[in-house]
Amino acid sequence: MSRARGKLDEETLNIHRNQNTTDTHTPNNPNGDSTNPTNSTNPTNSANSANPTGPITAAELMNLPFGPTRWVVPGVLPEGLTLLVGKPKKGKSWMALNMCEAVAVGGVVFGTKHVDEGDTLYLALEDNTKRLQKRLRKVLDGRAAPEKMYLHTVWPRLDEGGAEQLDSWLTEHPEARLVVIDTLAKIRKPAGGANVYAEDYAALELLLPLAQKHGVAIVVIHHLRKMAAADPMDEISSSTGLTAGVDGFLILRRTPGSKGPTLYVDGRDIEEPTEYALHWNMNTATWTIEGDAEEVHISKERADILLTLNRNSEPMTPKEVSDAMPGAKYNNIKYLMWMMLGDEQLVKDGKGRYSPTNPTNPTNPPKADTYGEKSHRVSGVSGVSGVGECIHGTPTDYPCDECEVEDLFGGDE
Repeated sequence: MSRARGKLDEETLNIHRNQNTTDTHTPNNPNGDSTNPTNSTNPTNSANSANPTGPITAAELMNLPFGPTRWVVPGVLPEGLTLLVGKPKKGKSWMALNMCEAVAVGGVVFGTKHVDEGDTLYLALEDNTKRLQKRLRKVLDGRAAPEKMYLHTVWPRLDEGGAEQLDSWLTEHPEARLVVIDTLAKIRKPAGGANVYAEDYAALELLLPLAQKHGVAIVVIHHLRKMAAADPMDEISSSTGLTAGVDGFLILRRTPGSKGPTLYVDGRDIEEPTEYALHWNMNTATWTIEGDAEEVHISKERADILLTLNRNSEPMTPKEVSDAMPGAKYNNIKYLMWMMLGDEQLVKDGKGRYSPTNPTNPTNPPKADTYGEKSHRVSGVSGVSGVGECIHGTPTDYPCDECEVEDLFGGDE
């Protein structure tokens, strides 16, 4: 063993120091087989050993024995090279540390994602051992430290032997499933500035074949730009060379006007890009996926509308509701209340004022002259359906929110 390698081994923080690195126990196969091709020893992963070196025909390609994609975190993180990006001090490292701990024990990450057990390696290259211990203690929250979780605070750059050392570590740990490198700046070759695209593309080029060869997920932590963008990919602090050279992305962000932090997931093995709504638990320093971001945030806005209406002693117009909700936009509230009317969450009186269908405030019950979009109740003002009303049933001389919505968004469904 070289002197440099010996020094690095001293930095290895095997949590209990008694992990037997020669143990090659194969994880349980959900199909009940005695062997699991996608979880076999890394150097002979069947999905990768079938890769030919020369041209092949389409028929030969279709007959190659590739195994299924192995998910480290179902629906979020597949095997391969992934960038985890976010603004500084916004929880990226905590997220990565949580994933490593969960995989090391075969536990749960993001509150809902059950993961298979395997060895994990966390390269905390911006931390020292004291800070790392403090962070891990908070993540564990009283649980025993996992024996299959390994940490380093020192590692050579990829072009200075770091890639070869990682290859050796993965070979020695055939049950490895996840490697986290925190951060990209500490592992890549310093940029020379001659060709930014080429340098960014080459920054992680040595990691791609390692992830494929060993059938593991390698997550590299990086930063977002200061400015938000419509396309999440454009928020990554780099040229397009960096994003072109990886398999996938996990983008932790909070866009202006959003209802909370989200995790944008995309990549070559992700069928449809997904953005999850997240919740941060300060006590345990953990992230929880609450569901699809759009659905969750709309649900939260609906809940805010119901709360505002329930707190008021009288029915309210969309303008009154939006004025009572700090930061709310009138047109958005008006459209959403119209949708809630159709979903029978709200009822509306003849004056264009809304109340909850099931009020929690007993002093604010639905009025007798209210109706829902899907109901056939007659307006209490006119007494006769269709007389002196617009096509939506609103009496003449009273504002019709549905007509206004159609003016805004068009009459087509």
